Amino acid sequence: MKKIKLPLQDIYLLVNELKGVKNTQTGEVIRKGLLDEKLSINTKYGLNELSNSLLSIIEPIEKLKEEAITRLGEQAEDNSYYIPMRINEVYGEDNILTSAEINPNFIKYQEEINELSKEEFEIEYREILLEKIDIETEVNPNILFKLITL
Repeated sequence: MKKIKLPLQDIYLLVNELKGVKNTQTGEVIRKGLLDEKLSINTKYGLNELSNSLLSIIEPIEKLKEEAITRLGEQAEDNSYYIPMRINEVYGEDNILTSAEINPNFIKYQEEINELSKEEFEIEYREILLEKIDIETEVNPNILFKLITL
């Protein structure tokens, strides 16, 4: 097994490279991931194992984000929470926004998330040989390149 330290922001990007990006509302595929490509079973197994390892880091982080939104945000009619970017909005003619202030809680949330995204995590993964993923793909695996052995 190999190890690498990655900042949280790179872990999120790597998950997107591996699993792709889907619209959370509709399930529509926005961008395919490498795991959607035709790969050998061994390569796919290793990349899937890596993906699951990354998700085990992300899931508790997502819960922390939700807690921060609940702490700093407002409750919507559907009982969900959100943090408005602007407060004290004033609208003029034709319902055009004429003035507003940046929500200090929005800034605080952004600062907390930015700080968290710099945290580094050690990732353990199976060796990924370039020759084993010699495929044509539209995926640009910038973060995965850091893990590949030539």
